[in-house]
Amino acid sequence: MSYTNTINSREVIYSDLNYKFRILPNIKDLAIKKDVDAVKQSVMNILLTNRGEKPFEPLYGGSLRDYLFENFDMITAAAIRERIRTSIVNYEPRVEILSIELNDYMDRNALRIKLELKIISPEDLITSLDFIVERLR
Repeated sequence: MSYTNTINSREVIYSDLNYKFRILPNIKDLAIKKDVDAVKQSVMNILLTNRGEKPFEPLYGGSLRDYLFENFDMITAAAIRERIRTSIVNYEPRVEILSIELNDYMDRNALRIKLELKIISPEDLITSLDFIVERLR
């Protein structure tokens, strides 16, 4: 009689530090984000960073706050979509953008962005990212 032990474990594809810098009390170490959450955090970081903010990378970032006080029309929407696409294509190779939906909140000077993303991994996961860009003060 022979026994075969097979252990199947799930491999973590992507991981990154949690930018909230929380310390996990049980292990006294920084929390990390894994897989989908790590990639979403990276996309948010790219899009919400202003161009010129990252040293030695003048074109890094989406600078989406630049569009908050613009008149929201088809031309502005096309410019925002293009800025999102080029930022993601240039700086996040783990993601493919499937769709971009924009909603303007003129009364709040805010812009709602909903992205449908395909995370390039062995499973090709599809997820969405929904956030609001608004002025800081």
